[in-house]
Amino acid sequence: MLGLEEFIRPLSVSDLICKFWPEELYVSNSGPRRQALLDAVPELASAEQLLTGYRQQVRLSRKCGPYANTPTGADALPAYQAGFTCVLLGIEESFPGLKGLIADAARIFGLPTSSFKCEAFCSSGSSGLAMHSDFDLNFALLLQGQKRWRLAKNSSIENQTSTCFGRGSAQPDLNQERYAHSPFPDKFPEDSADVQVESGGFMFIPRGWWHETYSSGDCLQVNLTIKGPHWAGLFANALESLLLEDSEWRRYAYGIASTDSRRDVAIGELAALLDHLRHDHALTDMQALAANLLDRVDMENVTVGSWRKTSKSNRVMR
Repeated sequence: MLGLEEFIRPLSVSDLICKFWPEELYVSNSGPRRQALLDAVPELASAEQLLTGYRQQVRLSRKCGPYANTPTGADALPAYQAGFTCVLLGIEESFPGLKGLIADAARIFGLPTSSFKCEAFCSSGSSGLAMHSDFDLNFALLLQGQKRWRLAKNSSIENQTSTCFGRGSAQPDLNQERYAHSPFPDKFPEDSADVQVESGGFMFIPRGWWHETYSSGDCLQVNLTIKGPHWAGLFANALESLLLEDSEWRRYAYGIASTDSRRDVAIGELAALLDHLRHDHALTDMQALAANLLDRVDMENVTVGSWRKTSKSNRVMR
């Protein structure tokens, strides 16, 4: 069965965690991992086999960003041959050989399996994706082709919750600019790195790194991604579970959208509920409260509940 150790070899899991996890870039162009992945999922031997066996929607992209969708991988074949980058999400559902990798990674990092997905990116000829930074962490294995990366830390924002683009581009989620402590750059900083990845090459790309890519040849890349959860979402979901046990918190919030005295009444009602919360749950023992809240989290559905709701659009770019 394919595990994380086989997927990142010759880098060991212990070295990954001690030297790179979760904020340092790692790149390697040598190792047996390509064959290990193909042994587990033979359908990844070519983009054509991958697309033919993928039964879900495919996103089509070009350098300027997302372009269109097709219903299945087979429907995307003409676009792939025409030079579009094909983005395939959740490929473990079509190729179960990847589920062991997800289960092993979840065990190693102490995260729910719902936080992990496998994604694939394939293109023919010259292609690439424009400068952006992602909200997730990525283990990227290039199975075919060549890809040149330009990378730099996104120092404008810590722990972004959606894809970010450089200044002057439309942002999928305007909240990211609000969270940022300085404007996004319109070009790469002087200390950016240029990395050439060959077939069989592997990268660990931390959360929140600017990157753009230039692909050549028949290019096929598989990513293991980690998409949260973050503390704000976990807390919000667990707190809702706790509060809904009290009938007073289940009352409709009449007056909250009013512009007259009814809004003042609504504020008073919420203040009273907060005061009762403080007394009812003795908010002095934070350790006990934290344990209580985490016990309420549905770990199998934590990604949707505590990650995706934070932004209206999380565009996938690699």
